[in-house]
Amino acid sequence: MEARTTSMSKVYAGAASIAFVLCAPHAALAGTSDSTTGDLTGTIIRPILVTANQGMQFGTIVRPSSGSGVVTLSNAGVLTVTGTGAIALPSSVPRAAMFTVAGEGQQSFTLTIDSTVTLTNTAPSGGTLSVSTTNDAACTTLCSLSGTLGNAVSGTLVFHVGGSLAILSTTHSGAYSGTINVLVTYN
Repeated sequence: MEARTTSMSKVYAGAASIAFVLCAPHAALAGTSDSTTGDLTGTIIRPILVTANQGMQFGTIVRPSSGSGVVTLSNAGVLTVTGTGAIALPSSVPRAAMFTVAGEGQQSFTLTIDSTVTLTNTAPSGGTLSVSTTNDAACTTLCSLSGTLGNAVSGTLVFHVGGSLAILSTTHSGAYSGTINVLVTYN
């Protein structure tokens, strides 16, 4: 019986060796590789837009009879004229320029507005006037849109631009016009 036990032991030992060999590749791989997962995220936002709702209008100004004067249009649209004999005609309807910035709510952006604008006389007499601008946006490099991210309604910021210009008794008569540049960029 001892011979039979020895041969059975050999069979079991052989079976165990085969099982080890078959399982060995998996055991070897377990120590040389690993895996995990990582998060992927992204945020999509609507484009930023700026709209000119109304242009700046100084109205009709009578130049000074002598010397110089200053025409000032506040951000609220209030016009003042200084200088000897210089006045705004009562029929004038002054108004500050108004702009609306629209985009994704709670997003910050940079606002750039021309600080000086040149008005050109379209009449044959020619000439230019320089307007120094002001605004009530209360921000430049770190502006923020109202609303919340993902809201169905755009976030907005409305602001006004006024300015002042110097006039002389020799300023050429005529209709003066120009454009103001407003640039908005998401931060």
